[in-house]
Amino acid sequence: MSRDKVKLHEWSLAEAVINSLIRLAEDRGATAFEEVEITHGEIMELDTLVFRTAFRELSKGTLVEGTRLMLKEEKAKFKCNNCGAEWDFETVEKILSEEFSVIEEPSGTKESALHFLPNLAPALLKCPSCGSRDFDLASGKGLRISKVVMRT
Repeated sequence: MSRDKVKLHEWSLAEAVINSLIRLAEDRGATAFEEVEITHGEIMELDTLVFRTAFRELSKGTLVEGTRLMLKEEKAKFKCNNCGAEWDFETVEKILSEEFSVIEEPSGTKESALHFLPNLAPALLKCPSCGSRDFDLASGKGLRISKVVMRT
């Protein structure tokens, strides 16, 4: 997969956030945003520089333009429902690199399939302690608007 196609993921996410903010402003009668905090899960492997660029460029000409963007990463935590073991994303990356192909960028950056489809985790992973596929991704997935400061 080419580097350009991989980075479209961040642009699509930025566009979705901007559209959500515009709808929120319309619903609340806001004229602009001062600050927006976005919390993104570690499992998304979000390229924050690309996301910031996309947010800035796609918000031009909208009431979101000029908003201070704060990005906060939520660490991924997995918990086995069979044995109770807990593990982190570093362990997941090791498992994926050993068992599945990992996309390597020309820059040397590695991306797992979970970057694009985090809901695939149960199909691709198993508990490193007991081998069970019955586990929960307790935190560190998805992307959400966690804080907004609006002007009315």
